Amino acid sequence: MTRTIAVVSQKGGVGKTSLVQNVGAELASLGKRVLLIDFDPQSNLTLGWGLDPNADRPTIYQAMLNPPGALSSVVNLRPNLDLIPANLDLAGAELAFINAIDRNNKLRKVLQHLLGYNFILIDGPPSLGFFTVNALAAVNEALIPLQVQAYAYKALDQLLAIIGQVREINPELWMLGVALTMYDRRNALTGTVEDMARQRLGESVFKTVIPVNVRIAEAPLDGTSVGEYEATSKGAVAYVQLAQEVMERGRAET
Repeated sequence: MTRTIAVVSQKGGVGKTSLVQNVGAELASLGKRVLLIDFDPQSNLTLGWGLDPNADRPTIYQAMLNPPGALSSVVNLRPNLDLIPANLDLAGAELAFINAIDRNNKLRKVLQHLLGYNFILIDGPPSLGFFTVNALAAVNEALIPLQVQAYAYKALDQLLAIIGQVREINPELWMLGVALTMYDRRNALTGTVEDMARQRLGESVFKTVIPVNVRIAEAPLDGTSVGEYEATSKGAVAYVQLAQEVMERGRAET
């Protein structure tokens, strides 16, 4: 059975795309068949794998326009690891589907034609609108990257409220967990925000934290995951551990 995971946050720069890229790569290295979906018109996940968003190839937008043909948008990246890329055309999706009765289920219909994967991870844009609602409506699990910073923590309420609302149209949606990102032990605020998050959310917060690590930022410039770029770096080690936690928390067989 496929585990479908939306990685969501309304804040930019919290490590969301990095999480999708690197957790996906680590799951694939463990022998799981993984599909990543770039669901952000900025196309950062596509760029992070060294692909040109403007290349003449089908994207997630074409898959939404024609769900039965979704497989034609799949690009193989590595053994066990595929991607459906995005480009700026995706920005028109909200307007294109504005009057559609099923506007919030467009991505869900795409996923129904993508079979045979153990994991599908979706990287959405930093917003709480059409794209985030579609991503959450399409999956069974939500994963929130939480930058250990005061404003990011305060914004958590709004995101959790949206997840609660989407459960009305997708009762199968549940919280996989909250991953603390951009973690800097030298900063006193880091420990404060971590304590607040763990006290409030308990076991929903992953044990693994993703540190501030220059290798994580450098790897996409080389079109690779941080594990490929420098496997011994703190960032790579953290993503290996987080991928293992993601596997252990799953409700479905993988």
